Amino acid sequence: SFLGIHRLNGPLKCGQPQEVLVDYYIDPADASPDQEISFSYYLIGKGSLVMEGQKHLNSKKKGLKGSFSLSLTFTSRLAPDPSLVIYAIFPSGGVVADKIQFSVEMCFDNQVSLGFSPSQQLPGAEVELQLQAAPGSLCALRAVDESVLLLRPDRELSNRSVYGMFPFWYGHYPYQVAEYDQCPVSGPWDFPQPLIDPMPQGHSSQRSVMWMPWFSEGTDLFSFFRDVGLKILSNAKIKKPVDCSHRSPEYSTAMGAGGGHPEAFESSTPLHQAEDSQVRQYFPETWLWDLFPIGNSGKEAVHVTVPDAITEWKAMSFCTSQSRGFGLSPTVGLTAFKPFFVDLTLPYSVVRGESFRLTATIFNYLKDCIRVQTDLAKSHEYQLESWADSQTSSCLCADEAKTHHWNITAVRLGHINFTISTKILDSNEPCGGQKGFVPQKGQSDTLIKPVLVKPEGVLVEKTHSSLLCPKGKVASESVSLELPVDVVPDSTKAYVTVLGDIMGTALQNLDGLVQMPSGCGEQNMVLFAPIIYVLQYLEKAGLLTEEIRSRAVGFLEIGYQKELMYKHSNGSYSAFGERDGNGNTWLTAFVTKCFGQAQKFIFIDPKNIQDALKWMAGNQLPSGCYANVGNLLHTAMKGGVDDEVSLTAYVTAALLEMGKDVDDPMVSQGLRCLKNSATSTTNLYTQALLAYIFSLAGEMDIRNILLKQLDQQAIISGESIHWSQKPTPSSNASPWSEPAAVDVELTAYALLAQLTKPSLTQKEIAKATSTVAWLAKQRNAYGGFSSTQDTVVALQALAKYATTAYMPSEEINLVVKSTENFQRTFNIQSVNRLVFQQDTLPNVPGMYTLEASGQGCVYVQTVLRYNILPPTNMKTFSLSVEIGKARCEQPTSPRSLTLTIHTSYVGSRSSSNMAIVEVKMLSGFSPMEGTNQLLLQQPLVKKVEFGTDTLNIYLDELIKNTQTYTFTISQSVLVTNLKPATIKVYDYYLPDEQATIQYSDPCE
Repeated sequence: SFLGIHRLNGPLKCGQPQEVLVDYYIDPADASPDQEISFSYYLIGKGSLVMEGQKHLNSKKKGLKGSFSLSLTFTSRLAPDPSLVIYAIFPSGGVVADKIQFSVEMCFDNQVSLGFSPSQQLPGAEVELQLQAAPGSLCALRAVDESVLLLRPDRELSNRSVYGMFPFWYGHYPYQVAEYDQCPVSGPWDFPQPLIDPMPQGHSSQRSVMWMPWFSEGTDLFSFFRDVGLKILSNAKIKKPVDCSHRSPEYSTAMGAGGGHPEAFESSTPLHQAEDSQVRQYFPETWLWDLFPIGNSGKEAVHVTVPDAITEWKAMSFCTSQSRGFGLSPTVGLTAFKPFFVDLTLPYSVVRGESFRLTATIFNYLKDCIRVQTDLAKSHEYQLESWADSQTSSCLCADEAKTHHWNITAVRLGHINFTISTKILDSNEPCGGQKGFVPQKGQSDTLIKPVLVKPEGVLVEKTHSSLLCPKGKVASESVSLELPVDVVPDSTKAYVTVLGDIMGTALQNLDGLVQMPSGCGEQNMVLFAPIIYVLQYLEKAGLLTEEIRSRAVGFLEIGYQKELMYKHSNGSYSAFGERDGNGNTWLTAFVTKCFGQAQKFIFIDPKNIQDALKWMAGNQLPSGCYANVGNLLHTAMKGGVDDEVSLTAYVTAALLEMGKDVDDPMVSQGLRCLKNSATSTTNLYTQALLAYIFSLAGEMDIRNILLKQLDQQAIISGESIHWSQKPTPSSNASPWSEPAAVDVELTAYALLAQLTKPSLTQKEIAKATSTVAWLAKQRNAYGGFSSTQDTVVALQALAKYATTAYMPSEEINLVVKSTENFQRTFNIQSVNRLVFQQDTLPNVPGMYTLEASGQGCVYVQTVLRYNILPPTNMKTFSLSVEIGKARCEQPTSPRSLTLTIHTSYVGSRSSSNMAIVEVKMLSGFSPMEGTNQLLLQQPLVKKVEFGTDTLNIYLDELIKNTQTYTFTISQSVLVTNLKPATIKVYDYYLPDEQATIQYSDPCE
């Protein structure tokens, strides 16, 4: 007897019925002519039995030879490669069977489609976006410039990449239920242990003969079912006997070095019209990024305006619904096009005084020749070369392009706009052998693009923060805006910011509290943790609006997803994830605490928390202390016998803050470790941290002892109190924010300890207010502090104070006035306490007075910015640069420069903390392709990031030995009269420890 399934040419369409033809021949010995034959079939997809049935044939009518068909519909449950098994068992005991695997397109039950109408449109015109999905779906839509996808095509979402995220069963049995043909092995051969153990570990055969897995030659019904992963129980002859006289040829492939049984496979694939005279100036990379609900009709139409770029926009959408699940649309394109247009080539930024070549290219995609006039608008913000004419004319024939150049020197700081206009002339002057063509529409194009003009030198930003609480009488403070003698002309800017809430500045800058790179696991958390404290405060104060919540939750979700990139397979976290050899105890505790606290606002997979807790528990010593695993990032915990104590205190605090009870074994054992050192430690940071721990744990006696020790070392200045690791306060104390990061964190822990008790007396509130007064003065202009951990802990302390003891403004009038007739009055009430009020201070240098009257408190920040030439300070780092030979023979041709940076740590410690080498690009230059990979191969480099004009190299640390880093930068836009750029190296956790040098183009 014989059975054969016809193959269908694939990949097959989802949801469309397919007729599968099956041929058969039945041996007369297997069935008599008048018997009914039943063919059973099973359809398997994604490791599951999706469909089964029978086909009954009367051999008398059909005969012993013929064919029949099965009507099968392939759905997403079967994609991408379902298998069909058909068999029949005859009364004689004979068996006939066949198996086939189909290829089905990778599809989803929720069928999503997307389209633009029309598919080609003018820039600035409207198009209709048509979206179709299952009724009730929520669809996420994205449309980006095609160039974005060209940079990272592997990151594009597709059916294949989605399917590649999941493991699919491709047949055979898992070893737990596998069936092996066993043949006795005798003789002198010493066979190795089989790769697949036919018996579970811990169980041994009682027989003395050694049995080995053996595989049958040829195919049978059993192998068909085994191949698709279906177990079968039968008394029929479904399996061929095994020949044990020789080793089966299949043995080597099934049992050889290939790795055993094909159990499962997981894909490695990470995986209205525009007006004719319209001005084009909107050029985003991302055009659409939004959510759209789909109504009962299953369709949604949205009118959108095409941006001004001449480009191809690529759009796709994915949707989810309760009834149909996930769906993904194909990527569709919209061509934004004009048959006649102009484009500009500019550098992103230049330094004032530099000259660059502005290039305008005019394109003609009309079918006729045209005469065009091109004008570069004149402006006092830049200068043209004296001989240059801002107006040119030219003849362009079909599919031609003409380029015009102007040498520009920028003279004004800030963003300056370049406006280029081109129009088709109605001229009798011949063009292409005849009069130039003039279309009825599209006769002109105007383009505006900006260039950032930066001042020379390096930016200095100073912040003077004041917390004024008038209490019925006028509270005043003077602010002197002074400039150094080497200030860069016209680079100064000053402004005042007024808020009725001490958390307001942080709320305004949730995504930029610290103006530093944030490309590692610990730095990412500074974009995560403070948001939790701000949300907790606003919720308790009744100020949490839906708008604020939505914005904050968005940042939390981004931070959460980014942090998972730094997770190790064992559940721990480290600064650079699996690139580090081990997880990091301190960072794992920090992340776990934040994830635990964030659960109230966003979804956090509980497994991510449990994995981390399990890993930390495995690193708790018998003494209850926690072992330091991985590089201890935190500066304040380094050095001396207190390392273990301060680390254990931090981990225990994290556990208590995330809601663990004091009776939890990890907490109780940690407290046992800390009690042994609580009153004997002399490290001020550790004392403050311990005082906070025992406050959280309710151990008030130990808390009070530690707070008394802290009081004895408090630094009192006027109405402010703080603590410092330095034995004596600085003699040149400045009213401007120049905080040591460790001192901010230390003082913040002391404040948290003061505030953590069931109820506070007026005396305790007054003391806490004095501590807050000092902390408030140390903040930067963005609401954060100088580094990451001081920002996190200080904002946590300020949020707790704001919740517990802060008196917000009931109604306050704040007058800001100068000695030179400037005056501005701000009104702050409870209804606008979170409103960000700001004004420019025109007189710099100058003296200003802040006067607050009314009831409550007002938070005022005066910010002064200016540029100076880079200071030469090599106290903690040495830094130098060599520039390789450059080809200067052709000054108008783009060139490349090879930079070799030498740096080392020369400070008082054995090494620095994590260090950043920050390389500012010369105007018009950028790192060559492949720089990231090149630098990652060099010593101590953990990560490389490139922004618009800055290359950041993350170093694990810097030691006394000089480290050398070499890479090449290339000129993409021609700029002349190049000003020097800077290279800076600094300690990330002690940013005051830094060195800065300049480098120049040797051809200038």
